[in-house]
Amino acid sequence: MRQLPLLQWSESRWRVLQPAIYLVSILPALVCGLVFWGHLVIGQFLSVAAAVVLIQHAVNVFNDEVDWKKGADGEKKDSWYHFHQGDTSALKTHAWTTLTLGFGMGLFVIIQARHWEILWVALPLLLLGLLYNHSHWTLSYTRWGEWVTGICYGPGVFGCMAYLLSQKFSWNLVLGSLAFSFLAVAVLLSHQPPQVLSDFAAGKASFAVRHGVEKTYQIAHILTVLTFCLLALVLTERWNVSLFTFVRMGILTTLVWLLPSKLSPSVILKLVTFQILIFGMFLKVGW
Repeated sequence: MRQLPLLQWSESRWRVLQPAIYLVSILPALVCGLVFWGHLVIGQFLSVAAAVVLIQHAVNVFNDEVDWKKGADGEKKDSWYHFHQGDTSALKTHAWTTLTLGFGMGLFVIIQARHWEILWVALPLLLLGLLYNHSHWTLSYTRWGEWVTGICYGPGVFGCMAYLLSQKFSWNLVLGSLAFSFLAVAVLLSHQPPQVLSDFAAGKASFAVRHGVEKTYQIAHILTVLTFCLLALVLTERWNVSLFTFVRMGILTTLVWLLPSKLSPSVILKLVTFQILIFGMFLKVGW
């Protein structure tokens, strides 16, 4: 197994703490809170949001272990493997403890709300999330990795949370699930080009390895634009022809115009966060 030079352990250890990446889990909760405000039970809402973040964190830790073992993290200095200084036992304990806590919190809320039907969707998708990294199949290394990411964050995170809050299926649930599926895949794709060579060497069949860097950036760009459009629909109660309709359209156009040709996860998440905050303000004020 490869080892970092001793001096680099301390240099790289704390770089792994990247709060921004958890926006992929936090933003669906924020949109659900804005759209389904009338159905909100604060304790349940915060518990579910925390559970999703913990589960994402556990999957990230498992991912770093797998990438290190397979050699797909040559350019990656912010690894949880580095954080634990190569102690795989501590890393696995970290991942399983976080996963168990997140699953327990989510299950407690579902039991308390008496919406057992959510488990028919949530449990298979949680298992799918585990298979993404922690299995003999390691779906993150196959051509199914992008599909698994989209399904887990779309219907899995936003869809289940929206149903828990609203207690019914709606267009907002469907459109929001699509929006966060596209967002999660766009973030994943924008992350792939800088490490395409090490992914190829490790046998990882990522989209960038299969289709090339340029195509990967193009698809990430398209998915981000679709995310903007779908979130604009979800965060708008009604599209009346008024001054604020044109303001919304102007903001949407500006966001699309600001997108660089070569996206990064941080750029995508910052712009989507900005859109959600601005459109959410319009929604709450009634504009």
